[in-house]
Amino acid sequence: MSLYYLKSCNSGGNKSALKPHGCSVASVVQNRLGSLHWKGNRPAKYTIPQSALVLLRGACHKRRFVVNTNYLALVSQNNLTKSQGALGSAIERLSSGLRINSAKDDAAGQAIANRFTANIKGLTQASRNANDGISIAQTTEGALNEINNNLQRIRELSVQAANGSNSDTDLESIQAEISQRLGEIDRVSEQTQFNGVRVLAQENSLTVQVGAHDSETISVNLKQINSDTLGLGKFSIELGKVAQSAGIETAATTELAAATVDVTSLTWNDTAGAASWTVHTLTSNPDTILVSKGVADTYYAATYDSATNSLKFDSTTKHATATDALVTAAAGKDIHVGGGVIVAADDITGRVDANAAATSTLHLNAAGDYFVKTGTEYRTATVDTDAGTITCNSAATKEATNPVVGTALTKVEVPGAAVTVDLSSVSGVSGAALHALKDGSGYVVKGTNADGDAVTFAATVDETDGKVTLAAELTVDPLAAIDKALQQVDNLRSDLGAVQNRFQSTITNLSNTVTNLSAARSRIEDADYAVEVSNMTRAQILQQAGTSVLAQANQVPQTVLSLLR
Repeated sequence: MSLYYLKSCNSGGNKSALKPHGCSVASVVQNRLGSLHWKGNRPAKYTIPQSALVLLRGACHKRRFVVNTNYLALVSQNNLTKSQGALGSAIERLSSGLRINSAKDDAAGQAIANRFTANIKGLTQASRNANDGISIAQTTEGALNEINNNLQRIRELSVQAANGSNSDTDLESIQAEISQRLGEIDRVSEQTQFNGVRVLAQENSLTVQVGAHDSETISVNLKQINSDTLGLGKFSIELGKVAQSAGIETAATTELAAATVDVTSLTWNDTAGAASWTVHTLTSNPDTILVSKGVADTYYAATYDSATNSLKFDSTTKHATATDALVTAAAGKDIHVGGGVIVAADDITGRVDANAAATSTLHLNAAGDYFVKTGTEYRTATVDTDAGTITCNSAATKEATNPVVGTALTKVEVPGAAVTVDLSSVSGVSGAALHALKDGSGYVVKGTNADGDAVTFAATVDETDGKVTLAAELTVDPLAAIDKALQQVDNLRSDLGAVQNRFQSTITNLSNTVTNLSAARSRIEDADYAVEVSNMTRAQILQQAGTSVLAQANQVPQTVLSLLR
């Protein structure tokens, strides 16, 4: 008899009130129990004992009655394990707030959420980096503000110094405060730091990482700001004092430099004796240069050749009245007549030609004798002052004795000029020009520095050799110089202000991105408490029911005892 058959014989599924239909329950019981006594034939209602009902149920499942294996208990245990796992999962999610607590919960979702986490953490740190960038810019801008205050004070003092009512002492006091202000600017530049980085002491570009990936950066360009870079390293109001008292004479500046004669041909040959050569200029004709031998009042006309940087003798002029000479070849020096003025050959007399090619050099020894040098040999020579000729004697060849090259005297006086100028001594200034003060109290040199800026220096001139020595750099237009410095500071402050605003915008964008990514990650890995509470409640009920059913299933093998009665 199967369970289906019993149900087909069942009316309403009431196991305690069966209505046999085409079958006999008694026969079923007899088949299983051997005998069953009824109270009358085919009663309308009859009762099957509980033990018999269990046996019938087992018969309907076509299972044998065993005690070693309790199938019902195993099924109950399996379902109880499932409900217990569901309950544990629900409790874990509710306690952690995460739907994905391990990769087994959602492998793909866990990978996606992990990438979101990496981006969120990177962007969060990038936001902190951007805040550091704002701090750097604010620190630098604060230092620049103090530099600006000092520049404003220097400008105020410069306006005060420009007033003609100031005495020299007043100007010195003003200059003293200006120097202190410039020193404070340098101190601020050198000592302003952010986390050990000197933000104004050198040119620098700080890179701030403002993204979660490579190359997502913003640069903060820092510049060196001190008195030198502001063009105020040698700022002075002294030029105003000089100009007020004397004025500047700019006339003939170019002529001074152009007319300077460079005599590079004076070298030592002997250290003894008293003979010398002297360079003169004619009073009547300032463009004429005369060269005389110190032992006589004989003068030879000469011209300066700028191409060869030398003096050339002119044979047609022999005598003239000379002014005082500034450059004198001391005893024992040789005059090299460069540019070709000597035609030398054995026993040949040649005329001095100002345009001829140089082949030999005329020398004068300590005794006042003439020699013509050809190679390393010296030949005696005779100078005919009337005819303007030099005769070389091949029979009196001599070797040079202890020739010593000395320092060349390089400048001669230019007639009509106030001073003889040697601007080659001025270094670091191109296009240098000497200007004399109107009252004759001194000189200034104007030119261009390496940066192309116009510069002016106080200068002194050595009237012996024409050497120009620069003193302190003077500020020609102090207010313009300060305005330029203020503009430089303002430009950097503007850049720093702009980058602060950029960082602030970056932080806002990063915050929005982090918010959106966090929401996306939440939808993937966060637990839905409404769902999880329902799951936990269901699992708890199943646990309670399963535990109860398992207890009953564990009692099923005891029904076999009914067969033993």
